[in-house]
Amino acid sequence: MEKIIAIGNVANILSAFYCQPEDGIFLDSNLHTLLVENAKSISPQLETLASQLINSISEYDNLTLLREYTRIFLGPFEIIAHPYASVYLDNYHLNGETTEKILHFYNECGLLFDEQVNDLPDNIVPVLQFLYYLVKSYVSGNQDFPNIDWIQKIGLFTDLYMKTWIPLMCEKILQGTENNFYKNLALFTKKFLEEMN
Repeated sequence: MEKIIAIGNVANILSAFYCQPEDGIFLDSNLHTLLVENAKSISPQLETLASQLINSISEYDNLTLLREYTRIFLGPFEIIAHPYASVYLDNYHLNGETTEKILHFYNECGLLFDEQVNDLPDNIVPVLQFLYYLVKSYVSGNQDFPNIDWIQKIGLFTDLYMKTWIPLMCEKILQGTENNFYKNLALFTKKFLEEMN
């Protein structure tokens, strides 16, 4: 149970690091401590990578991180690492069949994707947040949906909609940046998915 809780917590924290950089989040020492502690509950190797990730944040000011975030995930000329499942799983067709399947998965687990969110449901941020929701539902015994096998849903979602494309995105980050924070974020994310087996 400790490991599954830690997996949910790490997914939630990771989702913040894949958002547009903000000083308040990126420099939050409580968040840093939580990441390292939860990574330790998953594996010693993940704990080491979590420490490296946290230490690399202090190498950069927020503006530098924001510029690199923009260059990696937004362009404007060439996007280094698309943060969308559909790009990797639907042959670069953004908002394609995979997007619909992920949205359907959210819905059947009791979540409606907020139409006011200025992004697609297969972006890495809501995907990681959804994993956190699945773990939270398993741990708390979500009474609104008592017939759902949450452990089965966690395994299915990660196998179909995380492990199939996020490592590819991480490889693109590793190949496309010299920024230690984003390199460490990609290394940590890849190892996190490996440790979920």
